[in-house]
Amino acid sequence: MVTLRLAQPTDNAALLELFAHVPMAGSLALVTRRDPDVFALYDIQRGLRECWVYADDDRLSGMGTVLVREGWLDGHACRVGYLGDLRGRFAVRRQRGLARLYGEIFEGVRQRYGCNVFLTAVLASNAVAIHSLARRRPERLSQPYYHLLRRFAAVSVHFTRRRLASTRPGVWVRHATETDIPALSALLDTDHRGRPFGYRFDTGELAHRLAHWPGLTLEHTYLAHDRHGQLLGCASAWDPSSLKSYQVEAYRGSMIWAKHGLNLLAALCRTPRLPEPGARFRAFYLCNVSIRDEHPVILRALLEHIYADFHPRGYHFFMVNMYEDDPLAPALRGFCRRSLAFHLYAVTSSSAPQTVYPRGRPGFEMVLA
Repeated sequence: MVTLRLAQPTDNAALLELFAHVPMAGSLALVTRRDPDVFALYDIQRGLRECWVYADDDRLSGMGTVLVREGWLDGHACRVGYLGDLRGRFAVRRQRGLARLYGEIFEGVRQRYGCNVFLTAVLASNAVAIHSLARRRPERLSQPYYHLLRRFAAVSVHFTRRRLASTRPGVWVRHATETDIPALSALLDTDHRGRPFGYRFDTGELAHRLAHWPGLTLEHTYLAHDRHGQLLGCASAWDPSSLKSYQVEAYRGSMIWAKHGLNLLAALCRTPRLPEPGARFRAFYLCNVSIRDEHPVILRALLEHIYADFHPRGYHFFMVNMYEDDPLAPALRGFCRRSLAFHLYAVTSSSAPQTVYPRGRPGFEMVLA
């Protein structure tokens, strides 16, 4: 018997097993690990959520999650949705039936929560997902409408040789303290009000993150300022491994040679070798990133201090988002890095598709995706 229903806490073990056995394909095959609690990553976020599961003869064969939060779009307050954690092991004949149900679920969520636009990120190499979700076909006209909003890369900055946190002209970097919270929150608020799908830092988003994201601290939040003390930018280094991590399934193709090269560098620089299949990466993300006027020199100063501080701590790399034609991209020059390409889609109702959105850096935290 096939059923589609909302997930329950008792589904946790089955969902963890689903995550562990549905890898992200590519030259580096990874599985997402969410143990011990698949729901914990949702619990730390403000807003509403629905996690749907697809059961086939009492076995969970697929899932997908809808998150809805308060945000900004075109300078106006609105609700912003995110469609994530789409996992499935379906026979082709059942995918078609599920496609029809997807449109009904989406319309129900949209009306229940008063949210008209949702974001979702899809691996650029995942041709099956892009074909199934984003490509319009007569038999899928009831599915939501996917508009390619931006192309972006999750850039992994690998720890190789030790670097000193050199000073950039006109930019000084230090750790944040409690007294910095008002100015830090104001910087993030001003930035996100102008972003498509920005976060509501004016209603306590930063305080919520510091209180509810395990391991996110002011000590690991870095501030860049000028000689007058004016705040120029910020970034937080956050390790979410208690909620989410990546396990290597296999190295294939070009990644086999990249692994050899990076492991040789690791031996020379006395940094950790890349994990073998079955083991997990040690990595952290940059979040709360806001750079005044998107000036790469400011981001570069922050990156150098973060790299220098975390180099001796046993991490393989840290991750930062870069968008297509990103003005901040020059900040990464000279670091050993690899990129994983994604598409960021804006998803709207098939009955009222939207294709025009404000330009600018989206309010999107890859660590939560």
